[in-house]
Amino acid sequence: MSTLVSGTNRLDMTKNSDTETEYPMTVEDASTGARITFVERGLDDGGAYLVMEAVLPPETDSGPARLHPQAEAHSDVVDGRGIVTVDDEERIVSAGESLVIPAGAPHSIRNANNRPLVVRTTLRPPGEFESAIRALYELGAGGRPDPLGVAAVLYHHREDVRLSVAPWWIQRPSLRILAGVASALRRSPV
Repeated sequence: MSTLVSGTNRLDMTKNSDTETEYPMTVEDASTGARITFVERGLDDGGAYLVMEAVLPPETDSGPARLHPQAEAHSDVVDGRGIVTVDDEERIVSAGESLVIPAGAPHSIRNANNRPLVVRTTLRPPGEFESAIRALYELGAGGRPDPLGVAAVLYHHREDVRLSVAPWWIQRPSLRILAGVASALRRSPV
C-alpha cells in the first residue's frame, strides 16, 4: 500500500505491488562494472515515474541504442563527462547539465572519460522498464548474454524498451519467434 511521502504530495511507492521491490535496489553488469540503482518509483502530479542512477566506468557505454516507445527520460549528469547520442546527434554532457529524451527517440551514452560517469534519470511513465533492465542484467548484459534470453526479454517488454538497430516492423516478428524458441528451450527469463 502506498502512502504520501512526508512533506510532499507524492506517493511513497517503495514497494512495487507486483514484485515487492524495496528501494534503493542496484543491479550491476559484472563484465563492465556498469551499475544502475533504482532509487524510487512513485506517483506525483506528473504521473507515474521511476528514478534511477546509472554509473558507467571509464571507457564503457550503455549498450546498443534503444528507445522507450511511451516514456520520456529526463537525465541529469551528476558527475563526470559523457557523449550522449539522441536521434543520431551527438552531444557532450558534463556534471550539472541536463537533457530530455523524448518518447520514441533512439539514444545511448558513452563514457569516453577517465573517471566514472554518473547520470540520474527520471523515466515517465516507467512501465516495466525496471523489470526489463533487471532481467537483462541477470543475463549478463554487457558480456555474452544468451541471445535467446535477450530476445525473450525484449519481446516481453516491447512496450517499455526497444533496440533501435532495425525498424520495429522487422524486430517484432523476429523477437516473437526467438522468444518462442527461448521459451520452448527453457531459456526465457521472463
